[in-house]
Amino acid sequence: MKSVWYYNQNLKPQGPLSLVEIKGRIQKGEIGPFELLYNEQEQQWRPAREWGVFPESLFPAGQVVSTVVEELSQVENLMEWVLLRKLEEGRVTQEGPYSLRQIREGLQKKEISLDQYIWKTGMTGWCRIQDRPEFM
Repeated sequence: MKSVWYYNQNLKPQGPLSLVEIKGRIQKGEIGPFELLYNEQEQQWRPAREWGVFPESLFPAGQVVSTVVEELSQVENLMEWVLLRKLEEGRVTQEGPYSLRQIREGLQKKEISLDQYIWKTGMTGWCRIQDRPEFM
């Protein structure tokens, strides 16, 4: 029997989707590790990371780009992060690159929110800032 999945988007279930389709959406950053997923066989909603069939490395938020790049990213001034920002007209624009320090300062000043999406080279998709360990 095939596994049938649903995910939550704006408080509405989306699906049905196959396991492969859910994994694809996770890899693109459309579903984060804390997004609720429903599996028809289990008949329950749980955060994606708790299902056990989605490795942490599948989520852009949990991806380690490479040892060398991760070591370099510890340098606070490395300009590598791109941020998505919503404009008043409902459009979205990309901003950056920003350094780790700049993003953290923007968060402290409340100029940037944890719900905004972020990306850097090596990640398979965008993810929310709150899902990346660098910004916890």
